[in-house]
Amino acid sequence: MMTLEQDKAVQLAEDLRNGQNELLEMIAKGAPLRETLTRLMLLIEAQSDGVLCSVLLLDDDGVHIRKGAGPSLPESYMTVLDGFEIGPAVGSCGTAMYRKEMVIVSDIMTDPLWAPYKQLVTEHGLRACWSSPVYLNKDKVLGTFAMYYREVRSPGPADMTLIAVATHLAGIAIERTRREQELEIHRHHLTELVTERTAELSIAKERAEVSNMALSKANHELASALHNLSITQEELVRRDKLAALAALVAGVAHELNTPIGNGLMVASTLSELTREFAHAYEQGMKRSSLEHYLAEAIQASDILQRNLQRAADLVSSFKQVSIDESNYMRSTFVLADFVADIVSTMTPLLEKNAVQLVQNLPPELTIESYSGPLAQVLINLINNCLIHAFEGCAHRAIEIAASVQPKWIKLSIKDNGVGIPEGDLKHIYDPFFTTKLGAGSSGLGLHITHNIVTSLLDGKIDAESAAGMGTCFTISLPVPA
Repeated sequence: MMTLEQDKAVQLAEDLRNGQNELLEMIAKGAPLRETLTRLMLLIEAQSDGVLCSVLLLDDDGVHIRKGAGPSLPESYMTVLDGFEIGPAVGSCGTAMYRKEMVIVSDIMTDPLWAPYKQLVTEHGLRACWSSPVYLNKDKVLGTFAMYYREVRSPGPADMTLIAVATHLAGIAIERTRREQELEIHRHHLTELVTERTAELSIAKERAEVSNMALSKANHELASALHNLSITQEELVRRDKLAALAALVAGVAHELNTPIGNGLMVASTLSELTREFAHAYEQGMKRSSLEHYLAEAIQASDILQRNLQRAADLVSSFKQVSIDESNYMRSTFVLADFVADIVSTMTPLLEKNAVQLVQNLPPELTIESYSGPLAQVLINLINNCLIHAFEGCAHRAIEIAASVQPKWIKLSIKDNGVGIPEGDLKHIYDPFFTTKLGAGSSGLGLHITHNIVTSLLDGKIDAESAAGMGTCFTISLPVPA
């Protein structure tokens, strides 16, 4: 059995993982930076007794300190720091930004870095301050994360782990906010350019009515303006793709960190138990000691196996985000028979969730496509209904229907569930977006489905939903020439 201290350590580790998940969800949904950083500071403070945390930002000029978040520090103290210039001896945070390295001050009263600022911290009772830079990359500093204490203190291994977690999440949040600000500036500038050029070209067109030569010049200017507009739009698309890639990489690292971290903790515990068992064996072992070791070893092995399986499942999901067309072969098949085969494999799951599935497909409709990826799309969409659609619903139904148009075969999957909120509808295909965070959903299902339909199957996917009225996904597949 675990001691109270071990129970507390396990609970703190679980709270930290859950807190990281909530923060990544806030960042993905575009929560205000101050709100996100405040939540992060409170999460770290809950992990260590007596710590007061803060995040300071480095201004775009690379010289001045700007207030970030410090919910447990005096507001007057945070306000005074706003506008300080960084330098080689400006407390812990100003020095860390200047040196681009961690600065640990165990006793503010005796450290020369704090000599000019002793009075500032003495009135608030602050005695130790450890500050670590928050990076965009190895050369670009975004700010600092600091841990204050009211007594002389140096960091231990657990403190260094918390500092690493805080600086990593703060970096993601600050970078995401800066990317959005840059995109907004580009969009605003683009709008101004279009407005300005439209006005100029309108005047040129009026004058050109008198002269064909002037008209030709106006047309040339219009073509040039449209070309510049196209280039600017392509740049905005490129930046959006880079931002999405950064979010995907951060999400992959975080999702794998949880099961791997759990596995490492259990493996460490099992190793310690084995050493104690070996020592007891040398001293002469009691039957009760052997039974205790076996019970703990079996429990640790089960936990380790579950977490490693979770990591393997995540890696398998991540591999599906990129679709390789060369791994599949096109074939012609009857759509109704194909759907019936898929539904038959999911019958136990449908019955377990008390869901009635109705198939309404033309019996002779044939389709030429990739059967394997299309099967995965249908399974993902049905599973999505089972996970998200029917919470609190008494009557649960799914309808799969198909119709033929001149250029498209329309395949729809419709449920009568709770629907998707309007604010979430535009994010459903984003990687790692899920409303079931922490309940086994990685947020990759619809992202993978969208990739398969739009790239490998060369089709389109649309979603229609309203609160309380259910959701309908429509897949449009091209009719072969």
